[in-house]
Amino acid sequence: MKKIIFTVITILIVFLIYYFNINEKVYYVSLGDYLSYGINNFEKVDNNYSDNIKNHYSSYLNNYVNYSTFDDYRVMDLINDINYNKEIEYDKKVYKMQNLLIKANLITISIGMNDLIYKKGLNNDSIYEYTDSLLGDIENLLTLVRKYNKDEIYFLGFYNIINNKELIEYANKRLAQICRKSSVNFIDISELDSYIVNGIYPTNDGYSYISEKILSFTK
Repeated sequence: MKKIIFTVITILIVFLIYYFNINEKVYYVSLGDYLSYGINNFEKVDNNYSDNIKNHYSSYLNNYVNYSTFDDYRVMDLINDINYNKEIEYDKKVYKMQNLLIKANLITISIGMNDLIYKKGLNNDSIYEYTDSLLGDIENLLTLVRKYNKDEIYFLGFYNIINNKELIEYANKRLAQICRKSSVNFIDISELDSYIVNGIYPTNDGYSYISEKILSFTK
């Protein structure tokens, strides 16, 4: 009899763990630059990967905050915003950066492209030195984010809008290693080049490509 009761209790516990896991509400925070914002070459927002992910989880979404800008937002800007616990407003609600990171159980980050674009005119040796410094800043950023959040984090890699494929491959290889060190999911979006018609911003299909890449990790 005791064995039967124990078995029933065990099955019930397993069921409850499963039930609460599959019904866990998603608190999604998207951080970053123009990719998070979803700007296109007409400087309009028709589509963005962040909203696509939000819509994917709509049936069990607790909250969604997209803190991003299409202006010249760089890695150190995000680091400073977190360190100074910047107060931000989204969808008529006010949040503190550090509290956002603590509450989130899903975070996506796309940042670093503006940093590369800014220095794309450097000679070969200098651009690699600058890229190494940038990657060091990204490593510091991930360490900082991990200070406040232990859940799922996805960091977007670089794509080649600076006409330097070798540098982008180098940067992505090192970035993947940095992400692994911080237990962050590295999202390779190097094929995004195919979705750039003019300028630097992706098409709507390009933003869908990014969200599909991220969601393929979450399934």
